[in-house]
Amino acid sequence: MGRVITVVLRLLIWLLLTGDLSRVNVLIGLLVAVLLPMSRRSRRLPLRQLLVALRDSLLAIPQAFAEGFVLLRSGRTLTETLETQGFSDSGSALLIFLEVFRVTLTPFTIALGLDADGRAFRVHRLAPPDVRQ
Repeated sequence: MGRVITVVLRLLIWLLLTGDLSRVNVLIGLLVAVLLPMSRRSRRLPLRQLLVALRDSLLAIPQAFAEGFVLLRSGRTLTETLETQGFSDSGSALLIFLEVFRVTLTPFTIALGLDADGRAFRVHRLAPPDVRQ
């Protein structure tokens, strides 16, 4: 079951990156998703955390469009902050990837890298001065 979820997520990411739903592109994406090596760890993936991470990643797509429009309209100076955001408790590479993907997808945030201890990642966030988070 875990391998099927991994292949489907890889294919979804491929299609989001390419933006092409042609048969050839879907076939190429499926081929890439299957041929990429799978994780050798047999750690059980917590289904509830996976569903929460998928929901958050999907909700980030309309948020990205909204932030893009704000960037286009905004002629004002944006405020910058650096934050630290922790990873999920499971330590699953897929969940960590989805968390970083969600952060990097939106125009106002980008993941800069890991902290020194490797338990959290640094996030650079932009916001219009009148928007509070």
